[in-house]
Amino acid sequence: MVLSNASEAQGLGTHQRPNIVFILVDDFGWNDVGYNGSTFYETPRMDGLSKEWMRFDNCYTPSPMCSPTRVSILTGKNPARHGVTQWLMGSDTAYVREGEMPRVYCPGPKSQGIQDSECTVGETFRDVGYETAFYGKWHMGPFKTTGGPKRHGFDSQLAVIEANGCSMFHPFGNHNYFPDSMPGDNFTDLLTDAAIDFVTRKRDTPFYLHLCHFAMHDPIKSKNNLRTRFEAKLSGLPKLEVDRELDRYGHSPQKLRQDDPDYAGELKTLDENIGRLVDSLITAGMYDNTIIILTGDNGGRSSFFKPHPTSMRPLRTGKTFLFEGGIRTPLLIHWPGHSLAGLRSDVPVTSMDFYPTLLEMAGVPLMPTQHVDGVSLVPLLRGETISRNTLYWHFPHYQGEGAYPASAIRKGDYKLIVNYHHDDSLLFNVVNDPNETNNLATAMPGKTKALKKQLMAYLDETGAHIPQTLTK
Repeated sequence: MVLSNASEAQGLGTHQRPNIVFILVDDFGWNDVGYNGSTFYETPRMDGLSKEWMRFDNCYTPSPMCSPTRVSILTGKNPARHGVTQWLMGSDTAYVREGEMPRVYCPGPKSQGIQDSECTVGETFRDVGYETAFYGKWHMGPFKTTGGPKRHGFDSQLAVIEANGCSMFHPFGNHNYFPDSMPGDNFTDLLTDAAIDFVTRKRDTPFYLHLCHFAMHDPIKSKNNLRTRFEAKLSGLPKLEVDRELDRYGHSPQKLRQDDPDYAGELKTLDENIGRLVDSLITAGMYDNTIIILTGDNGGRSSFFKPHPTSMRPLRTGKTFLFEGGIRTPLLIHWPGHSLAGLRSDVPVTSMDFYPTLLEMAGVPLMPTQHVDGVSLVPLLRGETISRNTLYWHFPHYQGEGAYPASAIRKGDYKLIVNYHHDDSLLFNVVNDPNETNNLATAMPGKTKALKKQLMAYLDETGAHIPQTLTK
């Protein structure tokens, strides 16, 4: 391919290019980590990395749901454009409050999986000589129709979870992910063991590992010793008279405090394993030539739709909502020799940006017609600026975790949420009011109208499905 000649143009031979590890955590809330304010959970390894790597305080996922974001990461496109706007296979079930009727209708996602027409980030790196691998959760369409990772640019795959069928302990939901595993074995431990084996192998070419943890997705379950540890920690907290609250724009109550011992224990195991993987690169002498990105696919699940929720407070709501709690997630980037250690950025960035960022960091030409909704974050990593100031979201579905159909736009300091079920719009200055408590729509009608017009124009340009009002 033409890309194979790009290394000479960039002055980089294949053997000189950096290795890449992309770590994706499931349902990873922005404040699930200590460095963003959690006091009940314990994430010392990630807290330490936040001081050593570059930290992004306003990383947004393009969707408050897993499948859309996962496709966006591999394609560099917004869900409104690639058509996967919901979990797959998706549903048109209208979840509402008891006694309430749905007011709009939107079918399931326009696309039922990642398309063969996309040139994924895995394909691009494979085509310039990288050994590519995909480990962990897929959930970008059934294997029968999408073919899974090997059909989308990955030379090898391991423990690939088709959708959401897994548990944290052997037998892992009766799937044959690790045939030699024994009762009591932990999925996150074994997945990390496999990742360490991959990244420390002797090879003559650089590698790209796309490592997708199933943690912190339901079902949540902790190792016994860690659960006991956090049960003791919980006993020292003051008792809450009310531990949940129903948001005006939701139908399932949201957890008010992080205090679940199982959630804390599973997160502690994840944190330890992220540390183990980093340590293995250091021990192997590869850390200084390996780019690492650590982030999540959407905000934390804070509803009582399923057991063991987290809490996104002080951010509003959580997974499936277009409030900050549903679409903000941690982001740390390690780019040895280039990014400024300990530097923090409050510039809004999004998951579509990873595709062009990785290409530029590795000296591979950008593909702007593919990653059309992303921009390279390399200037930010160097302490400079990027020109983009607008982000878009489209989640036109009723969802079990609590959300109603909505779309949103953030431009500069302001975010507008268009609620289809409620037939209204909310405007927030998310810099001054990150908790989204002060709706400015009435006080600023001109800005509300302009942002809504821009949002709807974008959705029209991308061919997004817009919920339709139901006739009585």
